[in-house]
Amino acid sequence: MEVKLLNIIEKNIYMDNGSFLKKIECPKNISASDLNTQPDNKLFCNQCEKSIIDAQAISEDNLVKVLKEDKNTCLKISRLNPMFRFVQ
Repeated sequence: MEVKLLNIIEKNIYMDNGSFLKKIECPKNISASDLNTQPDNKLFCNQCEKSIIDAQAISEDNLVKVLKEDKNTCLKISRLNPMFRFVQ
């Protein structure tokens, strides 16, 4: 599977072909500075007690696979990450 770019439109993530992947939302309104780094360099949210995937540390293909398997996966997304295109 080749993923060229993921589009973020109105807090939703879509594949290049327009397929919906995930709604970006945090029920606790946690920011990246609120996350803890675990010894294995993974991120963890103490509020929700969930692991967080740093989108900068995963390939596009693997991220798409994870999101297709579980839409409730939590992500840390940087606006500087070249895998994302923020569409207004």
